[in-house]
Amino acid sequence: MTSAEQIKARLDVVTLVSSYIKLEKAGMNFKARCPLHSEKTASFYVSPARDIWHCFGCGKGGDIFKFVMEIDGLEFLEALHVLGDRVGVEVRRTDAKEQSARMRLFALTEDAARFFEERLVEAPAACEYLAKRGVSKESIQLFRIGFAPDSWRALGDFLKRKEYSDTEIEKAGLSIQGSRGPYDRFRSRIIFPLEDSLGRVLGFGGRLFEDPGTSSPSGSTGGKYINTPQTALYDKSRYLYGLAKAKEGIHRKKSIVLVEGYLDLILSHQAGVENTVAVSGTALTESHIKILRRISDSLIFSFDVDRAGIEASRRALGLAHTADFTVRIVDIEGGKDPADIVCADSAHWRKLVEEARESISFFLKKSIASHAPLDPISKKKIGADILPLVARLSNEIEKSHWVSELGKLIKVGEDAIRRELMKIKETGTVEFQEDTEKKEAPLPSRRARLEERIAGFILLDPGLASLGDIPTRPECALATTGALFERLPTRPQGATVEEFLRDLPEDVARDASRLMFEAEIALVDLPDRETEFLSLLHSWRELVIKDKLERLREEIEQQERIGDTQASHAHMCEFQDLTVRLAHIMSNHLYYNDKKNKKES
Repeated sequence: MTSAEQIKARLDVVTLVSSYIKLEKAGMNFKARCPLHSEKTASFYVSPARDIWHCFGCGKGGDIFKFVMEIDGLEFLEALHVLGDRVGVEVRRTDAKEQSARMRLFALTEDAARFFEERLVEAPAACEYLAKRGVSKESIQLFRIGFAPDSWRALGDFLKRKEYSDTEIEKAGLSIQGSRGPYDRFRSRIIFPLEDSLGRVLGFGGRLFEDPGTSSPSGSTGGKYINTPQTALYDKSRYLYGLAKAKEGIHRKKSIVLVEGYLDLILSHQAGVENTVAVSGTALTESHIKILRRISDSLIFSFDVDRAGIEASRRALGLAHTADFTVRIVDIEGGKDPADIVCADSAHWRKLVEEARESISFFLKKSIASHAPLDPISKKKIGADILPLVARLSNEIEKSHWVSELGKLIKVGEDAIRRELMKIKETGTVEFQEDTEKKEAPLPSRRARLEERIAGFILLDPGLASLGDIPTRPECALATTGALFERLPTRPQGATVEEFLRDLPEDVARDASRLMFEAEIALVDLPDRETEFLSLLHSWRELVIKDKLERLREEIEQQERIGDTQASHAHMCEFQDLTVRLAHIMSNHLYYNDKKNKKES
C-alpha cells in the first residue's frame, strides 16, 4: 500500500475540504461556493461516494491531493508530505540531493530562519528595540523574529557550510551578485520570516532599527523595510503575512483585521486580536482578496491614516466590494498605527477594532469634514469622493441606501445622485489596481463539455447508449472521452461501474469518475433523463457537423483557387449532404428542447 493510498484510507475528501470551507448537504453530495474563484452561487461540489470534488464554475476538480495542491499552491510531493503529517502517515523523506529544486529552497529558507533566530540573542541593541516597541519574548518566539548580523557574507557562508550552492542562495532571494561575488541581501536588520498558510518559510522581511551607538561597516542600504524579491517560493502579489497564525482566530471571529506592517500584526496578535493579517509593504491585490474570501466574507481595514494610507484603503475597498465583502474601517486618529496603540494600551486597540465603522460611512464622514462648508463645489467634490466607492458595491440594496444617505447629508435630490452614479458605471472611470495574477487556462470548448456530459450520462445509465448515435473516438474533441466511447460498447452486461473502471487506464478511470459525479449533480432535478440525454446528443452532433462544414468550406475555397474542379465538386456534394443532415438534426434538437421545457414547466 503506497503512502498516497494510506493517506486516502485515513482522510476522506469531505473531512479535508470542510476544514477549509463550509459545506452544505446537497442530496448525496455536499456543495459550497468555490474557494478557487469568485462566485455568488454555489457550484463547488464534493462527492463522499467517489471521494472527489469538482467545481462546475471554474472546471477544476480532483481528489484530496489535488485540492491541497490548488488551494495552497503545492506540488504533489509537497501535498503528500502535508497530508501525511496530518493523518500520521510517514512519507519517506528523500535525501536532500534527491529533493526537487522547490523543496530544496524550502529547506534552505528554513535553515536561514534558524540562523537569524540564533543571531538575535547575540544582538542586544535589536532586542532592546523590540522591547521598546512592546514586543514580548513570547511573540518573538511565536513569529520567529531574528536578526541579520552586520556582515557581508555571514548568512551565505553559513548556508554554504550546509551544502547549498551560491545559485540556490541567490534563487531564494538571500544574496545579491556583486562585482566581488555574492553578498548577503539582509544585513544589520531585524528579520521577520514570511511563512505561508502551512507555516513554511517563503522568504524574509528586514527592518532597520535605531541604534545610534553603532556604525554599519557593511553599508546596509535600502529603505526602512526590504523584502525577499520575487522567487519561486515568494510572490508578493499573493502573500499575506501572518495568515497561518491568524486562521483559527479568523474562523472564531468570522472576520479578518487587515493591517500594513509586521509589527502592526505582531502587536495586534499579542493584544488578543488574533484574526489579524498584514499586507506587508505592498498594495492589496485581487489575488489577496481571493485568498481572504476563501476564509471569511468580513474585512476590517486598519491602514495608516496619512494620505497614502487613506488612498490605499480606498483602492482596497473597491476590490473588496467587488468581491462582496462586508468592510469596516478602524478609525485611528493622531497619526498612530496599530503597533503604537497596542504598545500604549492593548485594551484600547481591541475597542477600536470592535467599534470599526462601516467603510462608506467612514469615508463619507472624512469627506464631509474636509469639504465644509457645503457649497455646490464642495458637494460635487464629496460626490466624486464617495460615488466611485458606491459604484463598486455588488448589492443593489446597499447602493440604494448610500444614494439616499448621501442625498440627506449634502442636501441633494436622489435622482441627481443616481444620474452621477450612472455616469461612473457608463464611463468606467472607477480605477483600481489591476490583478497581477496569471490568467486561468481556457475552459474546454462547448463541444468538449457536451461530449463529457454525454459520457457521464452513459456511465451512470448504460441503457441511454441505445437511444441515439453516440460519439465515436475519431469524432471526439478530447482524448479521454474518445477512449471512453471506444470502450463503452465492450462493457459487459451487468458489470458494475467499479468493475468497468478497474479495467480502464488510470487517467481515463479518474476522468470517468469525475464525469459520473458531474452527471449525478445534473440529473438531481431532471424530470426526464432520456429527453435531456437526447437533447445533449443532438446539440453535440450539431456542433460536429458545423465544424465539418467549416473545414469543407475552407477546402472548397482552396481547391477553387488552384483550379481543382474535380475535388471541389466532390466536396460540394459532401457539403450539401451534411447541410441536409444538419437541418434534420436541428429539427430534432428543437423538438427535444421543446419537450424538455414542457416537462420542466
